Amino acid sequence: MATVEQYAASMVEKYRVVPDPGSAPHRAADELIPLLKQWGKEHLLGITLSGAYAKNTAITLASQVDMLVALSPVPGMEMKEIFWSLFEFLTDHDLEPRTRNVSMQWQSKGLAVDVIPACRNGKGSGHVLFNKRTGAAVQTDVAQHVHLVANSGRQQEICALKIWRERNHLDFPSLYLELSVLRALESERFGQLADNVLVVLRYLSSRFEQAVVRDPANRDNILSDDLTASDKKAIAKAARNALYDENWKKIVW
Repeated sequence: MATVEQYAASMVEKYRVVPDPGSAPHRAADELIPLLKQWGKEHLLGITLSGAYAKNTAITLASQVDMLVALSPVPGMEMKEIFWSLFEFLTDHDLEPRTRNVSMQWQSKGLAVDVIPACRNGKGSGHVLFNKRTGAAVQTDVAQHVHLVANSGRQQEICALKIWRERNHLDFPSLYLELSVLRALESERFGQLADNVLVVLRYLSSRFEQAVVRDPANRDNILSDDLTASDKKAIAKAARNALYDENWKKIVW
């Protein structure tokens, strides 16, 4: 009979998207590059794989590959206008995108692909994104986020919590979730997936609602402000329910 640790690891393995140039998500992203180049035109600086895919925390239940489309500043256009320009462009090409916090997502051959439009920050290596939830432009550094999470050694726990999030239909933005996991596990041992998931759930149930979580690339960008008190309460309640049951087949499945 499988142990709790083996069960948790098997669920992460079942849903985890493995970053590989030959993988279906990677190929889906590659197929969209010509269209994104057509949109970016002379302002395009580069298109890179980013987000959860680059961090090795993507799961098949959510967005499976993320692409950052970096532009030089576009004269006469604010980040909000650039964001909606890409949305209209993709809509005109019958891709039926749906907007998310800082990206837009559509289905490509049954895979969820997210594209993040961004302008290069002239002051450094960072970017300016548009946050649809707040309606404001945001200064950040996506590459710094990727480096932090990809080198954290906590990808398994993050994947498990993302599976839990999707199964409970929670509104919990990925970067906010990832940073919450890292905070909850600051003093915990590596290599104990099941125990660490429970540690995170205890954090979410008791300390999460009051915690201020800042963007590590820009401390003025408070990620915890992106959710309402009601959204946070729903996450905390779901965590308490999971701990009350402590039935792993109701935590990740």
